[in-house]
Amino acid sequence: MTQATDNYDRLDRIESALIRLESKLDTEIEQFEQKFAQQTQTLEQQVQESRTRMDKWEERFLQLSRDNLTITRSVIIAGASVVILSPVLQAIAPVIAALFENGAMSGN
Repeated sequence: MTQATDNYDRLDRIESALIRLESKLDTEIEQFEQKFAQQTQTLEQQVQESRTRMDKWEERFLQLSRDNLTITRSVIIAGASVVILSPVLQAIAPVIAALFENGAMSGN
């Protein structure tokens, strides 16, 4: 009978140990889930911040591209104007010089 009682006592201790382990495991799982949720939330915030920064840089790049296009267009227009108007000015220069000479002579 003592052996049966010892076996029952041993089973009771094993059952108590298993209950404590189960409780501890449940607590650890809950803590892990909380940490996981916090880390997931932190990661989502970081991803959102990265997207926001990337959108800002993309907008800056696009604005810079537009500005460069405007400058390039202005330089091309100025260069084309010089090339186109240069022969016209060369042809008109003698006429303008002649007008000033005639005007200067008639004023004397």
